[in-house]
Amino acid sequence: MNALRILGLDTSGKVASAAILDTEQNLLLAERSLYTTRGHSQVMMPMVQEILQDCGMKPEDVDCYAAAVGPGSYTGLRIGIAAVQGMAMVHNTPCIGVSTLEAMASRIFEAKNILAVMHARADLFYCAWFSYQIYMHYDPKYIDRETPDEIRTAAQIAETIDRISEGIVLVGDGAEELMKQYEAMGHEGQTILRPAPPMLRLQSAAGVCQCAAQYIAEHKELPTASDLTASYLQAVNITRKQ
Repeated sequence: MNALRILGLDTSGKVASAAILDTEQNLLLAERSLYTTRGHSQVMMPMVQEILQDCGMKPEDVDCYAAAVGPGSYTGLRIGIAAVQGMAMVHNTPCIGVSTLEAMASRIFEAKNILAVMHARADLFYCAWFSYQIYMHYDPKYIDRETPDEIRTAAQIAETIDRISEGIVLVGDGAEELMKQYEAMGHEGQTILRPAPPMLRLQSAAGVCQCAAQYIAEHKELPTASDLTASYLQAVNITRKQ
């Protein structure tokens, strides 16, 4: 696949984020992120226009769009996906959907055990495990996924943490809440869990672009705007109704 300029969005949580990655130069050209109480619909498109203008680009210069498709806020995800679809359809530009959890984890380089978590409600968390497996003759460019995106209770996640019981990096907007609940169960969280620093912990369009670049590297054909759908992990709603 030829080198592409990827414009990515993440509107899955309270952070509104947009970024542009140039895969030919292997360079993040721009990123804007805002932890906001305003609606994503108010801040997202002005943010996109700003980074395009700052990079000297027009919408037709974008070779591929990417968006976080979940898990996350129902309304937020719909706004981000709709924005990307609207821009992509004008020039029939490819669109790639990216897991919110994977996008966050992809920013934590050279960590053997990465746990991405988003707080759903009470003791329920969206979660997935990832790793960068560094070997003597293997220096990976992209992250490895160890588990699918799932919804789990804090107790269920704690069982996995205790089984691994070594250097686990926590990333995601549920990191602090999971740490709190894990320690409330009587565990020594600080000896096993290491929350990522604030600038790497939350949703980021740079992570979305990175995951999209990995998809491009591994696939000959790219999806279109019509292929983009949200992943809400509907089991959450089913559990709530039961």
